[in-house]
Amino acid sequence: MTDQEVVARCLSGDRDAFAILVERWGGRVYNVALRITADADAASDCAQEAFVRAYRSLHRYDPAYPFGPWILKIATNASLTHLRSWHAHEEPMGDEPPEHAEPGEAGPEETAVRREAVSEVLAAMTALPPAYRAALTLRHLQQLSYQEVADALELPLGTVKTHLHRARAALRARLAGRRKGMS
Repeated sequence: MTDQEVVARCLSGDRDAFAILVERWGGRVYNVALRITADADAASDCAQEAFVRAYRSLHRYDPAYPFGPWILKIATNASLTHLRSWHAHEEPMGDEPPEHAEPGEAGPEETAVRREAVSEVLAAMTALPPAYRAALTLRHLQQLSYQEVADALELPLGTVKTHLHRARAALRARLAGRRKGMS
């Protein structure tokens, strides 16, 4: 069953159908919130808030478009609202494993080096402004197109490209600074 069919069931009164969407999209919504807020408890709250908002707004969802960018836009907005309203303290995320599975051929040493690099990038992302973090998260971690990121953040495409360019430059500088400090 497609996401659009599940939404149609929800709109026709099937109260249990929304649980299918929560199950399908819960992990990705939480991950977006976690990358933006850099706080597991806040991410849980934001994910829950995103699904509440989505449920209340299902009648505004256009089934001609994919459901994913729509729900991720709501999650992004809930997370950015949380940061603005609560002035969340940003802390590095530590040694959290990446959410993507490691390639099967990678040996333990290669896997450890890759995990360390991913952790380093995620920690560096927490120092970025929330708008840059949101753009990076949607583009690279959720693999949305530039246009989908622009739609999700309600920004012009050029602004999204500028945010991404500046965010990548800031990450490169921060990571280069860390490596120099380690030498």
